[in-house]
Amino acid sequence: MKRELLHRFFEGKTSLDEERQLRQWLTESEENEKIFLQERITHDALSLTPQKVRNRRKKLFDFTPWMISTAAAVALLIIAGGLYLNDIRSHQEQYNTILVPPGQRINLILADNSNVWLNANTTLRYPTQFSRKKRTVYLDGEAYFEVSRNRKKPFIVKTGLGEVKVTGTSFNVEAYSQSERFETSLFEGAVDIYNGEEKLTSLKPNEKSIIENGIYSISKITNTDKYLWRHGLIAFNSKKLEDILLTLEKYFAVEIQIDTNQLPLHTYTGKFRQSDGVDYALRVLQKSIHFNYHRDEETGIIYIKK
Repeated sequence: MKRELLHRFFEGKTSLDEERQLRQWLTESEENEKIFLQERITHDALSLTPQKVRNRRKKLFDFTPWMISTAAAVALLIIAGGLYLNDIRSHQEQYNTILVPPGQRINLILADNSNVWLNANTTLRYPTQFSRKKRTVYLDGEAYFEVSRNRKKPFIVKTGLGEVKVTGTSFNVEAYSQSERFETSLFEGAVDIYNGEEKLTSLKPNEKSIIENGIYSISKITNTDKYLWRHGLIAFNSKKLEDILLTLEKYFAVEIQIDTNQLPLHTYTGKFRQSDGVDYALRVLQKSIHFNYHRDEETGIIYIKK
């Protein structure tokens, strides 16, 4: 990877094709991540005086002060959390976009002091400063929000499958574009669920709403293990192997093909750490549910067999 491209990326001057090329390069090896980290530190050390660091902190990152007190801390956060930032100007507003790689998660503080956790394979687009009338973010993936209360300025989460509007509360949104499933789980306060301009319902604490295949439903939250992803855990409670494999596909960005019509009917209850990877999860599952698998080294596809 050319140093010029890396430094243009740090300055927000790369094209979309160049950014995709860079993200692909980062996933190829740990050595590439180390090079990225070192170049980021070098770039910041050369280009940022203390005053510029303070100005750029307010303009670009919107993290808590201890996260961005030095240029090195910024670079370490970018790599350790799987965080790649790119400034986007849209409708005269400046936006940040965060992309969380497979098996990772990231925590950040927005400009209004709202706290957000982002799950693996999630993209969040948000303005550096919210407008006077509303606070709007754009989500593809899964996120847990602890929204700072402001009744005069609603907080809106827009996804490709629906919207959530709140004034201050704690809730989880799952809306991966490839899954066609839009799920909102409420823990405190109240949220309104929208489909376009149409308000569908308001949730109460410990309720969740699901829109899937055009069908809308509301139910009680009976088990909170699935929300442990914020702590780096993937939890399953009496789940069939097929459902577990779909979750692993989503979190680790792998394709898993089932080469049998006779999957074991047993269910599994347990937890995995995202950082252990998909192969570790599959090996643990094999101890409880009898199946075989192999990974095609060229395509990366995982094949499940009886």
